[in-house]
Amino acid sequence: MAETDPEELADELEEKADDLERHGDELGRRTDDVSQEWQRKRADPSVPGAPPPEGDGDDDGPPTGAPTGKDAGG
Repeated sequence: MAETDPEELADELEEKADDLERHGDELGRRTDDVSQEWQRKRADPSVPGAPPPEGDGDDDGPPTGAPTGKDAGG
């Protein structure tokens, strides 16, 4: 087993931490973009399968596609 220089290991771990931070930031941006797109689709009545935003006065039950007790499969 080769000995590892602590400074090299620290540099490598810092580099990995920086990569993870960049990936996390990118994921956050993508999540925000998808959320905004979904809100636009929900506001457009011509988009099939996108239930209207909550608070529009339609409180007849769960939104379309929402899991029910019947979906538990048991």
